[in-house]
Amino acid sequence: MIGPTEISIHPATMLVLAWAVISGAVPMLLTAFGSILLHEGAHATAAALAGELPEEIELTPLGAVMRLEDEERLPALKRALMILAGPAMTLLLCFIAVKLTQIGWLPLPWGRRLFAANLSILLINLLPALPLDGGRIMVMLLSRVLRAETLRKVVRGVGTLLGLLCIVSSVWITWRYGGWNLSLAAAGCFLMYSASAATTARAMSELRRLMDRKIRLESRGYAACRAIAVMADMPLQRMVKLLPPQEMAYMMLIERGTMRQLGMLVDHEAVAAYLDHPGASCLEAFQRVQKPQY
Repeated sequence: MIGPTEISIHPATMLVLAWAVISGAVPMLLTAFGSILLHEGAHATAAALAGELPEEIELTPLGAVMRLEDEERLPALKRALMILAGPAMTLLLCFIAVKLTQIGWLPLPWGRRLFAANLSILLINLLPALPLDGGRIMVMLLSRVLRAETLRKVVRGVGTLLGLLCIVSSVWITWRYGGWNLSLAAAGCFLMYSASAATTARAMSELRRLMDRKIRLESRGYAACRAIAVMADMPLQRMVKLLPPQEMAYMMLIERGTMRQLGMLVDHEAVAAYLDHPGASCLEAFQRVQKPQY
């Protein structure tokens, strides 16, 4: 722990470290590690300037990943600046490597190593897959036009595809040139793992955000509200996905066929019922909270 920030190492990172030692790539590894610290330091500095301290920093086979608590709540501009601060620092290090090598302040082998390490970090981090910076930007942009469920499917599909491409590329390089590119294979496995884990974490974050609206209403005394008419037999799991993330909501339960209103369900009641009985219908949730009919 460094202050409120938890520091962790992903298990797959140890495989890459072992490969670097075995293959004699320790100098490149040290250069990359220092560059990653500066990259992540830029993220953390931008977050601190915005009044947001990182919750966790994890070292992964593709670099370090900084996580903020409920990053999705932040204004779009502030969130984008924090995400892009890391790639901007890495791009700056590429420029510094070239300039210092040109004026002779940095030996050519070290200049090439510094440039190559940061160029690799930049290109990898801009891949559109979570938890990389490119994936976070993709999620931020697509969340404005896609529903949460569709977005999770897109993120999971893109991350899985990129992971498979890394693994296939590793096998092809081994077959074509010999040797075994363990770092590329580990990166592919990590991307495939993250495609599932990151989307699950995002789903839980969205659910927590829905539950937090009740707390915000109590603290502020007011909140925007929306009425939603739903069929009483609609699965509760499907209905929860329709809840607006930034507004309170209440659901009018409509009987199929007669279109008669059977009752009303408040959003935090729906979320609580979903957590207790995810397979229930809206009407069953209404009956469990014992709301009077209207």
